[in-house]
Amino acid sequence: MALKGTLGDFALTDILQLIGLQRKTGTLVLRRGGEEIVLGFEEGAVVFAERRGRNLEQRVGQLLVRTGKLTEERLQEALEIQRETLQRLGHILVERGWIDRETLQAQLHLQITDTVYELFRWEDGEYDFLPSDTIEWDRELILPVSCDSLLMEGARRVDEWPRIQRVIPRPDIVLLPTSAAAELLADAADDGEVRGTVYDQDIDFGFIKDPLLDEQAEPGTRVGRAELRVLRWVDGERTAAEVAELSELGTFEAFKVLASLVERGLLTRAPELPRGGERAVPGWLRSAAMARLFAALAGLLVLLGGISAGAELLRAFVPALPAAPLPRPLASAGWISRTCGLARARRATDRLRMEKIAEAARVFRLAHRRWPSSVEELVAGDLLLAPFARDPWGRPYRLARATGGLRVVAAGGETLLVAPPGTVAPAP
Repeated sequence: MALKGTLGDFALTDILQLIGLQRKTGTLVLRRGGEEIVLGFEEGAVVFAERRGRNLEQRVGQLLVRTGKLTEERLQEALEIQRETLQRLGHILVERGWIDRETLQAQLHLQITDTVYELFRWEDGEYDFLPSDTIEWDRELILPVSCDSLLMEGARRVDEWPRIQRVIPRPDIVLLPTSAAAELLADAADDGEVRGTVYDQDIDFGFIKDPLLDEQAEPGTRVGRAELRVLRWVDGERTAAEVAELSELGTFEAFKVLASLVERGLLTRAPELPRGGERAVPGWLRSAAMARLFAALAGLLVLLGGISAGAELLRAFVPALPAAPLPRPLASAGWISRTCGLARARRATDRLRMEKIAEAARVFRLAHRRWPSSVEELVAGDLLLAPFARDPWGRPYRLARATGGLRVVAAGGETLLVAPPGTVAPAP
């Protein structure tokens, strides 16, 4: 059964339904303008999808490098091995232990399905199905996708695309995170990229709460893992298409998340360049004299700011530093601290370090059947990092015996009751 014609006469859904029902094996070539996409079928299931001139495995390899899962050096070494041995690139990466099989399978599956779903939006073009007894594909790493599942998901995406395109009309638009998004990213880490940090371990073990998953959070402030995976790649320079690729969610899902984030006020569209690629400049700023004047003023402000605020900036971070014999600064240490949010950050860090000391004390009691006599004893026993023995202002913590447990006492007067392991500390 050979099929050939135009998508205007025979839609892609009809072609996939026919190939799936008759469990055909062969290749389907679709062309539109300068684009050409080849789909491979075995017994009615899609087993590969490639753009002409863009090898699927190499594209996945480059994406793994861009997302930090594979180094450029290892990719180049794998490509060199491929040229010498003619092995598949994916098998080389898995055999060397440079990427795990599940990650590679997921990437290949995503690229294949994303390519097929893109075809559902083609309104014109030509197709040519060439049946054959067998076709060559990677049976170990590629998971066949049934035409039925593609048709169901494709129909859903076609229905939802118009709403998404009203917010994200083109793949080349650039988005900017708003201040609300910046606060979310500052308070949380993306699940897939930085899992294993101290912050994430504290959340996992229940030492601190995840602000994004707090049931008492303000409505609209919580975001899911998908939103975080998209948000972390939005920088005001990457296009929506680049963000979608790096997020590893697929074009449709990533664009859907981007549209939702724009509607929630977490993202906004960046100003677009006018034709010619240069930003419009008001006429009164175009004169050379005005440019020199602004340059001189800017240089003077930088010099004055450096002289007046330099010492106070150091004192904002190191309160114990003696005052330098400089003229009275334009910005005080207190103003710098408030503006940078240092006071709030220090208070949060202070509480977190006290909780770390409490947890270390419980572990010490389990191991030695007694409470530690000092914070230094926890550091000496490798139960607490040395920097955690002092508060963010550089003052040491101390331990004090309390009824039914132990107290962690901060220099500022705050205390934290440590209950014995297996019990719950009473409310202070």
